[in-house]
Amino acid sequence: MRRQLHELVSGRSIRGQYVTGESTMRLEPVYLLAPKPKPPSVPTRRAFLIAGGTFFAGIGLGGACGYAAGSARSDGNSNGDGNGDTRSDALTPTGDANLDELRRLAMQAPIEELTGQWLPFLTLLHDTYQSDEFLWHGAKRICDEAINNQSLADRSKIARWSITVITSGDPSLTASLRPLLNELRLVR
Repeated sequence: MRRQLHELVSGRSIRGQYVTGESTMRLEPVYLLAPKPKPPSVPTRRAFLIAGGTFFAGIGLGGACGYAAGSARSDGNSNGDGNGDTRSDALTPTGDANLDELRRLAMQAPIEELTGQWLPFLTLLHDTYQSDEFLWHGAKRICDEAINNQSLADRSKIARWSITVITSGDPSLTASLRPLLNELRLVR
């Protein structure tokens, strides 16, 4: 027994078996599961710089695309009255900022914006720009709105001033507006 005890203490085995007294014990391998190693995280400063750089790159790209889409849309030069015909000459810069803005109002602006600026529009048409055909188109839009919109503010003033501008204008340019004179006279 002493010899068995000595083998037990010294860790000797007989054919892969440890001898403990009269019984033998077989050792099975044991696998311990360790948690998966955590992947290295990106340092906070680097993550912030990457996120910020991506954000600003997106702003730059989005701004460029938005600008390109907006300029492509404004190249249509529609006259703003719903007919959809283009007037590329109306928005060609003339070098006169007032004339360019009046042409924009006449040809592209919504009717609400045009009628909101009716007094300076018709005054400049009467005094300064009597030979501009695009402005006469804007005057026709103002007259149509004064005739058709009962709730238009200063409707009677618009009608009276339009009559004055039309009668003093060049007959060749006001030919499309002269049939509206009788209707404008009836506006109260």
